[in-house]
Amino acid sequence: MHVPAQRRSIIHATMWAGMIVCVALMMATPSARADNPSRPAKPVINLVTLDWPPYTGANLPDGGLLAHVVTAALDQVDINHTIEVYPWKRAVLDTLRENGFEAIFPLYDNPERRRQFLLSDPIGISPLGFVHMPSTKFSWKNLTDLNRYAVGYVTGYGYEPRLRAMLENKSMNSFGMRDDETLLRQLIAGYVDVAVIDHNVARYLLHNSPGLRDAEYRVVYNPHLVIEQTIHVGFPPSSQGLRNQNAFNNGLGQLSCIPPECIPDAVANLLPSDSSAPKAEIVDSQ
Repeated sequence: MHVPAQRRSIIHATMWAGMIVCVALMMATPSARADNPSRPAKPVINLVTLDWPPYTGANLPDGGLLAHVVTAALDQVDINHTIEVYPWKRAVLDTLRENGFEAIFPLYDNPERRRQFLLSDPIGISPLGFVHMPSTKFSWKNLTDLNRYAVGYVTGYGYEPRLRAMLENKSMNSFGMRDDETLLRQLIAGYVDVAVIDHNVARYLLHNSPGLRDAEYRVVYNPHLVIEQTIHVGFPPSSQGLRNQNAFNNGLGQLSCIPPECIPDAVANLLPSDSSAPKAEIVDSQ
């Protein structure tokens, strides 16, 4: 189609005018970096955890007791973050491969975890021990005493190293479960004599989980703990992981105290108020 010369001039002029307006608008719109050269975008750490009430969980106030501590520590150093809840084995693998996550919690401090991750300073303490039903006459002094019982545990958890080795190499009559709730159900049903579990986790689940509440006051908490295990955030062993670890520890150090020394009001009702909670006694595995 033939366009008259006068009309072509009008079209060209209109096109140039439009381009000039666009460029002017782009130049007039300040970017965050240009407008705030001394305030770059806040860093972000993506964390992954598991459903492990009262410590962590998508449906818990503030994401759980330990998630509250993690958030408070990162807020101190002005770092944004996300926390996602995944099955534990997948969470560990995705963090090790740096597949979308820069940190994982909660981790027990043991040689295996120290080989895999850069561990933060402690964010809490886990009273790891045994529970059983009244029909089981259970007592122990050394880990070898457990050979007399059918012992249930959660596969993949980083228990105290000597205990974990005995559980996983089947040197005792041990049975791995997929999670703590399944472990307690199997205990109540009589499929195992004793369950290895954090006592706070057991109390929370027995009080809050349908199907377990009927046994809440029948389950016996053995007062002889395996260990009061420190709990940590783990970072991949990389240069970025080291920077994140240092930043997190800096923020954690600015908190007045961490559980169990003090419990924030927002998550205070998640922990049992049992004043008769057992005291830890580190045991000899011989």
